[in-house]
Amino acid sequence: MPENEDRFLNQNELDSLLKGINNSDDPEQKEGEEAATVNEKLDPLLDMMGEIANITMGSGATTLSTLLRRKIEIQYPQTDIIKFKNISTNFEGENVIVTVEYKRGLYGLNTLVLPLNLTNIIADLMLGKDLENIEERELDDISLSAVSEAVNQMMGTASTALSDFLKTNIDISPPNTKVMNFSDPNIEFPPIETDKEAYVISIKFNMKINGIAETTFWQFIPMKFAQKIRELMEKTFGKITVSEESSKSSNVKEKSNSNVIKEKKVKVQPVEFGEFEKKEEPISPNIDLSKLELLLDVPLELKVELGSTKLNLREILELHEGSLIQLNKLAGEPLDIYANGRLIARGEVVVIDENFGIRVTEIVSLRERMKTLK
Repeated sequence: MPENEDRFLNQNELDSLLKGINNSDDPEQKEGEEAATVNEKLDPLLDMMGEIANITMGSGATTLSTLLRRKIEIQYPQTDIIKFKNISTNFEGENVIVTVEYKRGLYGLNTLVLPLNLTNIIADLMLGKDLENIEERELDDISLSAVSEAVNQMMGTASTALSDFLKTNIDISPPNTKVMNFSDPNIEFPPIETDKEAYVISIKFNMKINGIAETTFWQFIPMKFAQKIRELMEKTFGKITVSEESSKSSNVKEKSNSNVIKEKKVKVQPVEFGEFEKKEEPISPNIDLSKLELLLDVPLELKVELGSTKLNLREILELHEGSLIQLNKLAGEPLDIYANGRLIARGEVVVIDENFGIRVTEIVSLRERMKTLK
C-alpha cells in the first residue's frame, strides 16, 4: 500500500468528496464529472480489487471448470465504479442474481449478475444435457437449482482463496440465487448498499468456456467492503506500494495455482517403453522373472491417490457442509497409481462416459518396481 494515505479515501473523505465535487445544475453532467473524479481518486483501490478479483474468481473458475468438465478461461477483470441506484439500468431482460453474504472475517454482501446464456450453459452441463441444444431460455426450477449448486461451490473456492491471501478466516453463507427481470421498472436490486446514492465497485469478467461460448458476468462490491479488504491487506502485508501489492497478488496467484483453468498440458510419454531399455544395474539374480507368469491372473486392488493433508482436531470439528479441504497435490499434477499399495505409475484424471478414469502418463521404471517385489 502507498505510504501516502491520501492515495486511498476513507468513508468520510469519500462522502465529503461526493458532496462538494460539482455545482453544475445539469444532474447528468454533474454525475458524470463526479464519477470521473471519484474514479481517478480511487484508481489504487480499483487496481487492488482487480488483483483480488483475479485471484479469487480465478480459483472459483477452476472449481467450475471441474464441475462442467470444460476448460474455462477468465481474462483479467475490468474494474469501475457506479452508483448503487444505477446498477439496474445497465441490464435488460432476465438475468440470474447471486447474492453472497460474508459472515466471518469480512462482513457484508456481494452480488453477481449472470446472463441467461451463461446460466443455461452451466445448467445444461451440470444436468448432462446435449450441448447442441443449449439456447437462451427461461430457467426452470431444476436448472436454477443446478446453477445454484455450481455457483455455491465456485464462490466457496473463491472465498477460500481470499481467506488464504489475506491470512484471515473468512466464511460465507450459501449464496442466494434467483432470476430477476431488469425490464421491470419496479425491480429492487439486492441491498448490498443502504444508500442508493453511494458508489459501489463494478467488476466485469470475460469468460470463455472452451468449445461452447464466450460470455460476460459482473460482480458488485460495496465501497466499505473494499476498504475493509484494504485494511486487512495492510494488516497482513504492511504499508506497500501499489506495484508491490500487484506483485504480492501475482505471487499468491501462482502459489494457489489459480491459473489452472488454463490447464497445464501433461506430457504423455510415447508408447516406446524406453525406460525398460535403459542400461541399468542388473536386477538381483534372486528374482526369477519366468515365475512371474504364474502370477498374471492374480487380482490386485488398484488405487489412485488424489492427495492428502493434515488437519488438527479444531479444524476437523469446524468442518461443515460446503467446507473445502486443500490437498497437497497441485491441480494438473500427475496422480500416483498404486497396485496393492505399491506405486506402479502416474497419470491424470479423465471422464469416461459418466465415470472417472485415469490416463497413465508415466510408468514407474521396471527396476524400481521389481525392487518392491522383494
